[in-house]
Amino acid sequence: MADPTTLYLMRHGETDRPSTEDFDLAVLTDEGVRQVHDAATRWAFPIPDLIYCSSLARSVETASVLAKVFRRPIKTVHGLEEWAATEKDVSQEVYRETERKCWADFDYVNDDGESLNHATQRILHHLTEIARRHAGRPVMVSGHAILFALFFGHLRGERATEESKDRIKFASWSVVERRSVWRIVRDFGP
Repeated sequence: MADPTTLYLMRHGETDRPSTEDFDLAVLTDEGVRQVHDAATRWAFPIPDLIYCSSLARSVETASVLAKVFRRPIKTVHGLEEWAATEKDVSQEVYRETERKCWADFDYVNDDGESLNHATQRILHHLTEIARRHAGRPVMVSGHAILFALFFGHLRGERATEESKDRIKFASWSVVERRSVWRIVRDFGP
């Protein structure tokens, strides 16, 4: 039997949180860079062949720190972008209220036209495609807590929650494997 494909999933490091409207422009803080660097220098698993990331600055910066430590290339995948409850410039309080509506109804469509059910299918599709491209090899994905929470909820056969998203801390990582099905090797943690 062939070796499974191993995906290391790492949430981006800590960010400077801009307004909701500009959240896609969020960049890592100095602490965020340190978090990612520390995780990479303590890495005890096989080094990934490649590091995938979304096109958002915080994911690219995270992948860049990892790439420098691991001396590996980066590939951007547009389907790995963050899901957001709204793209409008609203207060954090209004944003969280809108997000709670989405958590309560996975078919609720945000103003960008994507429900949490759609976002679940999007991340599942892209991670499965990444695993297919790298059969039997380790690769890393720098990404976003909400998509990783949706992916893990799907793997567990349960609905992701706001709490499961909030448990995925900055620069925390997990390990999943895929042969014909996904298997969780290590849940998110330091």
